[in-house]
Amino acid sequence: MTPRILVTGGGGRLAQAIRAARPAEVCAPARTVLDISEPNSIDLALEHFRPELVINTAAYSRVDLAEADPGAAARANEVGARQIAIACMTRDIALIHISTDYVFGGGDAPKREEDDASPLNVYGRTKLDGEQAIAEIGGRACIARVAWLFGHEGDFLERMLEAASKRERVSAVEDQVGSPTPLTPLASRLLRLAELMIEGVATPNILHVAGSPPASRLAWCQVAFDAARDAGADLGQLVGARSADFATPAERPPFSALDTSRADALLGPIDWRSAATTAGQSWARLQRR
Repeated sequence: MTPRILVTGGGGRLAQAIRAARPAEVCAPARTVLDISEPNSIDLALEHFRPELVINTAAYSRVDLAEADPGAAARANEVGARQIAIACMTRDIALIHISTDYVFGGGDAPKREEDDASPLNVYGRTKLDGEQAIAEIGGRACIARVAWLFGHEGDFLERMLEAASKRERVSAVEDQVGSPTPLTPLASRLLRLAELMIEGVATPNILHVAGSPPASRLAWCQVAFDAARDAGADLGQLVGARSADFATPAERPPFSALDTSRADALLGPIDWRSAATTAGQSWARLQRR
């Protein structure tokens, strides 16, 4: 079967999850083949693969490093997004552009697609600039905002479990609330969105495709820790901490949870708790080997 879907950022964890879900339909080339910062690279890739739809996962996502190198972040997140959108629009190729909850800066209620953005850091600002560029260009494009991805080797939960297996006490932030999102269910929902767009079904310009319910990093960890302990793991105590206890170059939003009701109705909900439970159980089993 000829791949129908081309995924940029082929070396990234989300691109790999999408490719793994449907290897016969998805092509996710490395940056050496498709570099969204180079218009010629985009043109050559689109001519070679001739996709019906592009999922743009390529981004500069190193949140803290972006503070020191805003130019690099802008080249990928704004300029690259603009260039892939222009290339798709001129060829009438549908586009799903992956964005982030970090376009929001605070509040106390899950963010809807139409809520005003107020990014607190360079990463969020450059991702918002990319969204605005895509909106200006038009075409058959949907911006899919995602958040707090997990389910890959070395992810946040795995690092916390590893730390707790070696220490009597570990801490997780309790004053940052977001939408933990497992990679495999997310990939499935994005592919369903791709199907709808390829079929010509009208879809929103922006969708929040993320896990629910909202949770702090502490609550997110607690689910995995409870599952790991139930499976026999010996872990140190998990305690809450404040963001101020962890100084980082980039400010994180205290509340960036996404209202996913539209995507849930269209694509199906993602309950992160089942995936976090599985992650804890799987980690515990691996430790017994």
